[in-house]
Amino acid sequence: MDAAWERYRDWTKAWNEARHESRIDPDREWERLMRRDVRLVMRDDPNYPPFLREIHGAPYALYILGTFCFEQPLFAIVGTRRATHAGLETARTFARRLSDCGLGIISGLALGIDGAAHRGALESGTRPTIAVLPSGLDRIYPSAHASLAREIVTKGGALISEYPFDSPTFPSHFLERNRIVSGLARGTLVVEAPLRSGALVTARLATEQNREVFAIPGPLAHPNHAGSHALIRQGAELVTSPRDICMSLGIPFTEPTDAAPETDPSLSPHERTVLSILREAGTPLTLDSIAELGHLEVSLTNQAVSLLTVNGMIRDMNGRYSL
Repeated sequence: MDAAWERYRDWTKAWNEARHESRIDPDREWERLMRRDVRLVMRDDPNYPPFLREIHGAPYALYILGTFCFEQPLFAIVGTRRATHAGLETARTFARRLSDCGLGIISGLALGIDGAAHRGALESGTRPTIAVLPSGLDRIYPSAHASLAREIVTKGGALISEYPFDSPTFPSHFLERNRIVSGLARGTLVVEAPLRSGALVTARLATEQNREVFAIPGPLAHPNHAGSHALIRQGAELVTSPRDICMSLGIPFTEPTDAAPETDPSLSPHERTVLSILREAGTPLTLDSIAELGHLEVSLTNQAVSLLTVNGMIRDMNGRYSL
């Protein structure tokens, strides 16, 4: 491809030559794109995402299925495929709240944190979510997320790939996919990441691309947070709520509209305080953390949390509590 670019100094001509060399029939390929309503955007096309064009090694072309607004600010949420339940809930909550604040959520459609982030954005319904694939758009990976991929498109989002139809998933594609995820986003949040995690690669790429990197801390002994803690030591911004990210990016934080009625007269002052703390945190908290943040006695906090749990207003996730 680089050699073709040197010859033509035109990405469309270079890409067409590369397709011929790879034994792809341009006419047949174009017909397949049209039939499946897939757009092909070259790097010298004015519709190519300007934010992505800035990065080193920007894709020569993008295959896009669905709706993709290049002017919309995007934010990446990534993490391990083997996420804890608390991590999945955190990813969904952050994605939903950040989407409410006007950020389009982008991720890699992978199992675990990626999928939870896409679902959180879909639950918001405020901004579409974008999924970047490590394969051709006709080979959804992982196949377990085929229905999620369809929902993303039908609800105004998009699937993106730099690979043509019939392209399988190779190990190198995951790393190549990650540079697009971080390159399209204003910032990247790592929710849970072991020391050996593709999410850490995405964070490193984001740093190299001069993007903001955020990480959520977790239990010191849990391996799923070892990589996140390493990122924080290396300079990633520690965040504990969606508000932290909005403040860092200079985006107004919008209070959630689906909040439980904290002004409900049937709730005690302590119960209202607990709800307010959990809503502000945007991530599951332990009983001790709730008591400390609310300046409450642990016994009173325990009573309020128990009543709210019984009434279905908050959820108990192995000793951590969330809306």
